Amino acid sequence: MPTVQRAQREVSTAPLPGVRKTAAKTAASEGAGLAVAQGNLAESIGGVGSTVARMGVQGFNRIQDEERERADSVAILSAERQISEWENKRLYDPQTGALNVRGKDSFTMPEQINQEYDDLTGKIESGLGTDRQRAAFARLKMQRGAGLDLTVRRHVFNEMNRYEGEELKALVENAQSSAIANALDPRRVGEELDRAIGAIKTHAPRLGMGPEAVDLQVKAVTSTAHVGVIERLLADDRDGAAKAYFEETRGQISGPAIARVEKAIDEGTLRGTSQRKADEIIAAGGTLTEQREKVKGIDDPKLRDAVNERVEHNALVKERADRELEENNMTAAYNILDKTPNIRNIPPATWATFNGATRAAMRTYSEHLIKGTPVATDLPTYYGLMQKAASNPEEFATTNLLGYRGKLDETEFKQLAGLQLSIRTGNAKAADKDLGGFRTNTQILDDTLRQYGIEPSGTDQTSDERLAIAQLRRMLDTRIEAQSTLTGKKPTNVDIQQAADDLLSQKVNIKVPGSWLNILPGGAPFFDTTTTKRLIDMKPGDVPADYRAKIIESLQKSGRPVSDTTILDLYLEARARGLVK
Repeated sequence: MPTVQRAQREVSTAPLPGVRKTAAKTAASEGAGLAVAQGNLAESIGGVGSTVARMGVQGFNRIQDEERERADSVAILSAERQISEWENKRLYDPQTGALNVRGKDSFTMPEQINQEYDDLTGKIESGLGTDRQRAAFARLKMQRGAGLDLTVRRHVFNEMNRYEGEELKALVENAQSSAIANALDPRRVGEELDRAIGAIKTHAPRLGMGPEAVDLQVKAVTSTAHVGVIERLLADDRDGAAKAYFEETRGQISGPAIARVEKAIDEGTLRGTSQRKADEIIAAGGTLTEQREKVKGIDDPKLRDAVNERVEHNALVKERADRELEENNMTAAYNILDKTPNIRNIPPATWATFNGATRAAMRTYSEHLIKGTPVATDLPTYYGLMQKAASNPEEFATTNLLGYRGKLDETEFKQLAGLQLSIRTGNAKAADKDLGGFRTNTQILDDTLRQYGIEPSGTDQTSDERLAIAQLRRMLDTRIEAQSTLTGKKPTNVDIQQAADDLLSQKVNIKVPGSWLNILPGGAPFFDTTTTKRLIDMKPGDVPADYRAKIIESLQKSGRPVSDTTILDLYLEARARGLVK
């Protein structure tokens, strides 16, 4: 607070030098004008005090005003900070923010946010201390509230447009789908189209689409629905109805789609006509050749090809069905024989489905079961089937192996059945595992046989020649398998070639007994003679009687089937190994 300096007079009591001690008497010394001077002095001193007082009050009031203004400003600043914190969290929080609420859930946001804003500002206002603060806060509240409401309503407007657009799209698509699904009901098709078009005309303008855009949208939806109905009719093989519908609605289908629809109708018409024509030919019966002859009577080239394809496809389907039925019947029959080895136990209806070869095979199988002797593998049959699997797996896959059940022992029948299953199921890895070694052995042996002047797969071979080659293959397989087991290694092509050469180069001395009957002209020698044969030329009758008896005994003890094939097989293997002189 400012201070006022007071002027004071200091009076010394020391006498002035050279001054008289007594003064001459004057009017002033006698007191003249003293009263006036004292009055003026008093008046001056009073004026200064009043001025000083007035100056102090004004300064104090100004300081108080500044402090009140600052307090009001801080209060409003704190209030605005609270509003900003709430707004940032309430609007922009990634999880709970109002601007992250989508679809119809956002529609009530303006009222909800305004209510929450009123609650917040009410609490803030209750904490203000003066009317001035409350008046300033009212202005702030109005300003911030207006901006907040505008932000939320803009978000809701965008979400409402998006939601309305999605709902409109879904309704139109559902109406199109319903129209297509009810292609056979023209009334329902019309109702669904009207529903879609009405929705577009009502909602599209609100979404900012002008009249031209709305009209384009209506045409697009109508065209798509008509095309869908036509395609559905064609898929249901109603080519006639599809063609009639197209002629009726052609003007409502967009240009780019017309060519596609015309092509589809042509294809559908061809498909429907060919199916009806093929059904007619198939229903008339006859062999596939006879049915093909009827197809040739069709003039239209495209239709003739389509009908022929259907007739041939039907023949393939029928062939597969017949094959599966035959396999099932034969499986059931062999299961019966395994339990009770009597063909009379096979139901007559099932037995009637079998041809003569199948019945003969079942009789042979039944006889083996009755005698208690296992079926002996017929080597030409076995290797013929293996060769078919290697060279023509598609044909082998459709071969009924049960037809060879009386010519294959249990082990090799199961091997072939497993191989066939691998081929049928497309398990190339398993099939190659079974056929890999066989292909190699076959190729090497066939090449070697040709070098010796023997054609391994000649069509003019006798049964003895086929048996001899099959036995040679068995001996080669047996020798290669034994070598692999002994060495623990896979034989190389050189090993296989050496084994084949060894087998083909070996010769056997065969004793040909003489006989009195041989004295006739052209007969064999009268006395016993010895002839030399290659292993491949040996026949069952060339096995000496004493060895034959021993081989039969050995086969019986091991539970293996006894036949000319197995006897000769063991004898040749023994000769090849040098066990027989």
